[in-house]
Amino acid sequence: MNAMMNNAETLAGGYLAMAQLFSYPDDASWQKLTRHGLVGPGLTREKLETDYLDAFETGNDGSPVPLFEGLNRRELGREGILEDLLRFYEFFDAKLSESDREYPDHLTTELEFLAWLCMKEHAARQEGGDAEPYRHAARDFLDRHTGAWVSGFREKLEATGTVYGEFGATLDELVRQHRTLLEEQQDESEA
Repeated sequence: MNAMMNNAETLAGGYLAMAQLFSYPDDASWQKLTRHGLVGPGLTREKLETDYLDAFETGNDGSPVPLFEGLNRRELGREGILEDLLRFYEFFDAKLSESDREYPDHLTTELEFLAWLCMKEHAARQEGGDAEPYRHAARDFLDRHTGAWVSGFREKLEATGTVYGEFGATLDELVRQHRTLLEEQQDESEA
């Protein structure tokens, strides 16, 4: 396990970076991506925008890959997924942005929620509080939502031949490492 991944604050940063990478690459977003070194110097905003459109909007010689859990897991019914996600967000009093009106099942919304849980865990640890409720919520959220669809999402992205295939692989690895860490922490607390 990567030692860096053992820090909830680092995990939060990873999730926020992934949320930024999977946001539409407008000028403001591009500035953040380049300022934080999230894209290589050879990747232009125009190329990233073209790849974004090819992967998520128009498809690149195929169907576009949806950024929504409910569209990636149609067999479960989107309405049920949306209801469950809203219950998660409401339970932890996490408010969806009024200015950025993404659906609750949008990948960036789910990643931002995971980052928020990691930040809450980190704050609880720093203050000597109980971080387990946040770790438990993250385990449950990964099992029922993001972790349940991101591997298939990655595979679809790889087939697009865009840079998002690489981003998808990185996201999948982040989710897997976080899930492994959460399992190890659960085993330690039960021992």
